[in-house]
Amino acid sequence: MPARPQAWLHGGARLRHTGDVATPLRFLSIRGVVTILCIFAASSANGVCNHDRGSHCNAGFSGQMEGSHHLCGNVFYKISESSCCNDNITLGLSQLVADCCGSVAYNPLNEICCNGRILTRSSTHQKCCGENMYVTTTHVCCGGNNILQRKENHACCGKETFDVTTHCCCANPELEVKPKNEACCPKATDHNLNLILTNSYQKTEHQQDCPSACTLSETYNPHEICCSGKLHKKASALTKCCGVDAYTLSDDNVLCCNGILHINVPEHSECVGGVIYSPENTTCQMSTRPRLGEHCCGGQTFNPHTHICCNGHSHNKKDGNFCCGSEVYDHRKKFLRCCSGHLYNLTHLHEKAECCGNLLLQYNNNQTCCSSATNSIIYETKPNHRCCGHYYYNTSLWSCCAEHLKPTPKPNSSPAEYRLKPLMDLIPEMCKETVFFGKVESVALKNDQRHVVLKVVGQVDVKSEKVIKDPWLHVSLDHCSSPATENNMTYLWENRNGTHKLLSHPVDLTSDIHMLYSVCYQKKG
Repeated sequence: MPARPQAWLHGGARLRHTGDVATPLRFLSIRGVVTILCIFAASSANGVCNHDRGSHCNAGFSGQMEGSHHLCGNVFYKISESSCCNDNITLGLSQLVADCCGSVAYNPLNEICCNGRILTRSSTHQKCCGENMYVTTTHVCCGGNNILQRKENHACCGKETFDVTTHCCCANPELEVKPKNEACCPKATDHNLNLILTNSYQKTEHQQDCPSACTLSETYNPHEICCSGKLHKKASALTKCCGVDAYTLSDDNVLCCNGILHINVPEHSECVGGVIYSPENTTCQMSTRPRLGEHCCGGQTFNPHTHICCNGHSHNKKDGNFCCGSEVYDHRKKFLRCCSGHLYNLTHLHEKAECCGNLLLQYNNNQTCCSSATNSIIYETKPNHRCCGHYYYNTSLWSCCAEHLKPTPKPNSSPAEYRLKPLMDLIPEMCKETVFFGKVESVALKNDQRHVVLKVVGQVDVKSEKVIKDPWLHVSLDHCSSPATENNMTYLWENRNGTHKLLSHPVDLTSDIHMLYSVCYQKKG
């Protein structure tokens, strides 16, 4: 495999180039090396003023920790844009979805690392045997580097296989195959034969508690993964968390549903609204105190009639009426763009750009944005690759259904034609459309259609000012090609001639809705 393009940056860290992105107006200073990923929840300006702002782990779109800088060697980098392996930086591949192969990062969905070599996968059921790959459903690896054909009732003995019904594996002292009647053979009642079995997946037992509760899924070494405070052995780079359990994306008949890991589920099963749908049946799982009359903003007081408080920073309302992280801005200035709490100035850009989480995606830059409710990642565009939530997968290896990867490619499947965006990214374009806020009350799956019961909680229709009289709507979506939805979450929906389309990530019922109404009705006026 050809060497990956690399360059050197002052400070001793090696970089891999895939493209540049615009720089936020303000960088946060880092006082120490960050070793675990914690997304800090934004604290409200109401109540007691606190100089020491508390934090907790949160998988939501706060955008604060995702866009901050971490240290790799002597160089700062963003984990949402790059990866750090042995003090070497690989640009263009986020550490949130990458793994290390020596000093180079790679995408374990589409590649595999075998003894320091990055190889391109041809199947999701591949593992390493020495420096080479093999397909676990058709072959076995014996002796660490011998790839042999898989046969029924056969097991490894050194570098060869043997039929366990007629022979055994003896250590004399070297491993060798002997007829079953030899004295060195174990008795038939013994259960110490290493049979090669398929479909024998079981949940990984908890090893121990993680050193910190604020870990999300950070690994402590290449062979461990932390899931909701529990440490597990990491079977491969495809090992992911499901609640407190760990599983591998390529495992068959395994389904993660609302943080609960289910094993031995029928093929083609789907998780919709906390319910597992399968071809056979359906299973329901279901510091300083202010004086009287003063308002707090961070560690200081402010006048809410003349100023606005943004994440503990007070700003004059003359500079704008909306917050972007700790900045304030005027949404009417088209050269300013707020991306999940990061404010960008677009005046220096020659091409149009849009938000990808807290990053800026420039058009005609050979980049693709993949996003989910938890992450937004920019990838280098590749042929025959598609987004599945925030993952970027090879269509010859994987298929995607409602933002869930499956280790079975479906060449004729219909990919999602759009991705959900934060509400801020849809303003002001949505002011021209017939849109409404709908809360998902319940979901059911039937004949590849996702039937959603919505409760309309607000409507914005500047053009006709029509009001939805019945607050309950029954919406049908193509399940696999539509983004995932969660019960009790509110989204922005589009109503075009009776056809409904999901537009946004889950919204905040107070600040987000107020933002959309304010901007749209200002434009109308």
